[in-house]
Formats: sequence, structure tokens, C-alpha cells
Amino acid sequence: MSKRIRLPWPPKKTSANASRQGDWLGKSKAAKSYKHMCAALCKQQKVQRIEAEGNVAVTVIYCPPRNGRIDWDNMAGRCKQGFDAVAEAVGVDDGRWWPVTSKRGEKVQGGAVYVEFTNETARNGVGAPEQA
Repeated sequence: MSKRIRLPWPPKKTSANASRQGDWLGKSKAAKSYKHMCAALCKQQKVQRIEAEGNVAVTVIYCPPRNGRIDWDNMAGRCKQGFDAVAEAVGVDDGRWWPVTSKRGEKVQGGAVYVEFTNETARNGVGAPEQA
């Protein structure tokens, strides 16, 4: 199993900062629109379900539309609805996406977010700290 799914760059309004500025409705509409767009792109890319038990390893590559500062946690939040659309398309709840590796890719026109599922399957409970 190795899949690479391309999503569009998320709109600024899907940022957590958008709701802090009092535009709850704008953020909600942008999030729903982004999810529908990502779901349509999954269909267009002929994304198929993944047969996997347990967790699946995922790499997310953020390719910004321009050079400049981006941080992974805000980007992950902005992409949440896109990740939900991918999770529905592949049939693996994003709560089972472990480990998740985030990378910054090269700048591309319009920006893009790639979600890659690899052959590596994570074991449940890996990396849990031991009690002292």
C-alpha cells in the first residue's frame, strides 16, 4: 500500500485565528467548502479504500504557494477538513493515522498539501513512556 493524494492549499479562513477575529460563520463556510473540494478531488484522483488493521503511517507534505513562514501545527489545523475528506475516501479514520510525519515541500503555484500513506504500519502503543 502506497498512496499519494494531492489536496489544495487550505483557505486562510480555515485558520483558528479566523474565529478569534469574530468571523465564526466565515470560518465554518470555508471549512465546509474545503472539505467538499477535497472530497471531490479524492474522487477525481480515484482514491480507493485502504485495507489496514490498526494504525497506518502517514506523511503530510505542505508545499506553500509562496516562500515565507509556515508552522506545522497551524497548517494541520487549517487542513483538518481536508484530512477528514481523505479519511472518508480511504476508509481509515484519521484517529488511526500514526505515526504522522509533517514535512515542508517546495513552493508550488497555488500551493498543495500531499497526504501519503506508506507500507509501514505502526504498532499500537509504540513509544509510550514507561512509568518511573
